[in-house]
Amino acid sequence: MRVGLLTTSFPRTPDDTAGSFVLGFARALIERGASVEVLAPEPREGIAPMHERRLEVRHVRYLGHRSLQRTFYGAGVPDNLRRDPLAWLGLVPFTVALAHHARKSREHWDAIVSHWALPCALVAGHAAQTRPHLAVLHSADVHVLSRLPNRAYWAQCIARGSNALWFVTRSHRERFLELLPECEREPVRSRTLVAPMGIDLPDIAADREQARRELGLSRFSVLALGRLVPVKGIDVLLRASRDRPWTLLIAGDGPERSRLEAEARRLRVDARFFGEVANPQKSLLLTAADVFALPSRVLPSGRSEGSPVALLEAMACGLPTVGSAVGGIAELLPQNDSAGLLVPADQPESLANALERLRLDDALRSNMGRRARELAAEHRWSRTIEPALSVLSASQRQPLISATP
Repeated sequence: MRVGLLTTSFPRTPDDTAGSFVLGFARALIERGASVEVLAPEPREGIAPMHERRLEVRHVRYLGHRSLQRTFYGAGVPDNLRRDPLAWLGLVPFTVALAHHARKSREHWDAIVSHWALPCALVAGHAAQTRPHLAVLHSADVHVLSRLPNRAYWAQCIARGSNALWFVTRSHRERFLELLPECEREPVRSRTLVAPMGIDLPDIAADREQARRELGLSRFSVLALGRLVPVKGIDVLLRASRDRPWTLLIAGDGPERSRLEAEARRLRVDARFFGEVANPQKSLLLTAADVFALPSRVLPSGRSEGSPVALLEAMACGLPTVGSAVGGIAELLPQNDSAGLLVPADQPESLANALERLRLDDALRSNMGRRARELAAEHRWSRTIEPALSVLSASQRQPLISATP
């Protein structure tokens, strides 16, 4: 099976974290015998696209000069648009360029996958013709769609151009369905998948004490891993750690980094900022840490967390988690505290108390870590990809609703 994969984010190098779960998705298809051709935005740095066995990546240039291509990568499209007026220049040109490349390439494809609804699912719906099309919608997709003029129309276009819709959380599926006319909600619901993006289970035989020595850690250590953007709530973690007996390990980069580093100094928090990390450094941090913290929040705009792959990676390494009860975090962590602790968002004291509880209770951390590994194993790619394969292996495209909006 030859699959075309349209996306607005894909790793630019083997160590790049941007769109790493899209690469994981492609590799999972390849492991099941497919070949995958990816169409992704050309980075402004002009990096040559990566290639692997049965994986071909084509970069789509969308503006005349690469230096103007600021819409994608970096902090992510929503934050790029919020911070950089020039980022808006690429929205329409990329859609046109992607559609052009998809039309040229589709004759080589048996099926299409789109990651991120705008514009990829719209473009893929037109390019698919009779081919099966699976549209994968992430948290930012649903948030943007819910704020668009004529949002019901756009939601209908996405649904009607797809065989199935994959959502990373139940709450985001429900928000999307609410955009549709009531008479169309149940037919669409019947062809939806809900699951976080998968992970590859790590080797957990690493020497924890050796990892701690390499990092120079002597105190209880709390790891936060992700883009440094407001929705991640790292500032809440810093406030929760003021005058507390632990070290923060903050791995990730983004537009908030300078402000967060200044805040850590102001609060006199023992915090180490590692920047963007890839293996083996990421594995070292996951091995050395005692607890994983995910203090995400709901922004005033209504944007919230999806199902963070970093959370599943931490769970797979046996790390108990303290996470905010928002978005997909609350769906991934059981309510019975068996694999981690849920706390209210934007409440530093509640976060601090939960971390302190885990710091003082070795047995609790050990039991939670064991349960976390068991839960993470349920989301390994070899299992997660199965429903997608069923959709993509359909003999022909069967739209969710046959009428045009």
